[in-house]
Amino acid sequence: MEVLTYNACATLLRDTSYTTGLAELFDESGVTDTTFRDLATESVNYVEGPTHTRLRAAIGSFFTPARVEAMRQEVRAGIESALDELDGAAEIDLTDQVIRDVPSTLFARLLGVDPVAHRDFISRISEESVRVFEMDPTLAEDVTTAWTELVDWVDELIAIHTPGGPESNVLDHLLAARAEGKLSDRDIKVSLVTLLAASTDTTQILAGCMFWAFIENPDQWERLRIDPSLAGSAVAESARYRPGDAWIFRVATVDGDVEGVPVAAGDHVFACIGAAHRDPSIFDDAASFDIGRRAARMPLNWGVGRHFCLGRMFAVMELEEMLLATSERWSAITHRDVAAAAVAPYLSVQHRLPVRVRWSH
Repeated sequence: MEVLTYNACATLLRDTSYTTGLAELFDESGVTDTTFRDLATESVNYVEGPTHTRLRAAIGSFFTPARVEAMRQEVRAGIESALDELDGAAEIDLTDQVIRDVPSTLFARLLGVDPVAHRDFISRISEESVRVFEMDPTLAEDVTTAWTELVDWVDELIAIHTPGGPESNVLDHLLAARAEGKLSDRDIKVSLVTLLAASTDTTQILAGCMFWAFIENPDQWERLRIDPSLAGSAVAESARYRPGDAWIFRVATVDGDVEGVPVAAGDHVFACIGAAHRDPSIFDDAASFDIGRRAARMPLNWGVGRHFCLGRMFAVMELEEMLLATSERWSAITHRDVAAAAVAPYLSVQHRLPVRVRWSH
């Protein structure tokens, strides 16, 4: 079943009678190794009730607004460095030369590992492991390989970790929670695997979609350049207008209904947020890209309720800084090949986004 309206999608995502379907993703993808299925179903993204509350409190206490703001300047410096390396080039691949390293560098620092040595691996493993969401059995071998690499690296990280204090990095934070009896060794492994799988892919895709939206609406780029204070609302509007994920997957655990339509236990239900974000009962002039939009409802990209994305604040901060840095330097962005862009797959921005830029100075 596909759920299309905003309110129905939000209600579905909050409903505790639906699981996040992580086990079914591996089943549908033809992955026979139960190791990854077990890790997924023990994660904060799957479990419910007191276990979910315990895990979310222990992990989520690391992802605070203060930590986000403390890293903002460092993120901006990395973006500025990438722009410096472009050396005024008129034609660039925005994904490869600017976007990709931003979330992977940040996550490497959150893990306490060398960004230069590990950011390419983090970006690749996140991108490849989340292909399980495609539920395509022809990808079974690729998905298995990616998750094997991911789990092996987490084991290595834990084995070689040198404590740096409870606030140094996420692993220190998790170990401190274990010392307080809030997490087990297994919880730490599961949590790191979960965080790594989701670490960079969604932010990278959202960034590409965000710039694509501005390319399609050059008047909004000029508006942002004139008024940089719109960066925050521009990120929210970009997430609404071109969400990186067209849907969020759920599985019914009991018989029920969605707005009167019967749903049987075991049914796969998709909250189609691409449709929900164009719901005219929620968003005025929903088909327009308006970076000054003050919508009463937030985009559903990061979910709602108990499974709301733990890393959302970091992602939003990264996207804001990308916009602020590039809009300060570029007076215009256009597709390098307009005809090719017109027929490009929706998520092609994950791999490449060839553009022309006009430097303002």
